[in-house]
Amino acid sequence: MTAATPRSRALGRELRAAREAAGHSCRSLASLLNGGAEAGQLDWSSSKVSRCERGLYRPGEPEVAAICALLGVTGDDLRRLLKLARELDQPAWWEFGLELSSQFTALVDAEQRATRITQSAVLVVPGLLQVRSYTRAVLADLGYAAHELEERVNVRQVRQGILSRADPVEYAVFLDESALARPVGGDAVMAEQLRFVLDEMERPTIAVRVVPFSAGAHRSLDGGFLLLEFVRDRPVVSIEQIHSSALLSDPQDVASFQPVVRSLHEIALGEPESRRFIERYRARYARGST
Repeated sequence: MTAATPRSRALGRELRAAREAAGHSCRSLASLLNGGAEAGQLDWSSSKVSRCERGLYRPGEPEVAAICALLGVTGDDLRRLLKLARELDQPAWWEFGLELSSQFTALVDAEQRATRITQSAVLVVPGLLQVRSYTRAVLADLGYAAHELEERVNVRQVRQGILSRADPVEYAVFLDESALARPVGGDAVMAEQLRFVLDEMERPTIAVRVVPFSAGAHRSLDGGFLLLEFVRDRPVVSIEQIHSSALLSDPQDVASFQPVVRSLHEIALGEPESRRFIERYRARYARGST
């Protein structure tokens, strides 16, 4: 049996969501496919549809087009699914010569497909908003050789492309004050880093709100996370650790983070006040670096 990959699982989840939205079972969809000219009279069964939706069978672009035609998928959704089908066996940029964990590549793949990302960042400025000098300082004590360190800095920089592409992801960050107060890399690095965050906040698709120390204990202090949302697929949550990450897709697991997000909305400063708050820290670091 063909092993599932992050991309094949992503395509499968999207196709399952489209099937369920159209009110079909695996059996009824297979029956339609077997009788449809678009699929070329291929031998589809309910188990094959199920394998496809679990990422264990990789359909070609014509098969995906046939499924979409039968399920009424059109427009941008159709183009996105056909693109996924075309790229199923093409290595992604993060797979070229880099020793990255399967959990991490699954996260990056999910970031590429997401339409909205909500992140709680407690200890450091999140990777999607980091400048190179800050990333180096964060990773410097993890034992990487010089070339490995630069590879990981490059990966983190390229990941940020989802924020500036033609159809940027909506990105909402709840940034704990501890990430501002911790002088990662020293005053000059922090001044540069916070200037970059302030500049990125000018983008209409990026919102950064500070959770100040005065808010006291809050439900995200146990660790940061990312909540990734998609057009059709169910949302997932990523919990990132120093050397690894875990991607949670079970609906009950993901639902447990929704109250945390709501509580962060309640206690975080508004965007204008957050900007002033970050600027005060930036100015303090800038004075210290002179």
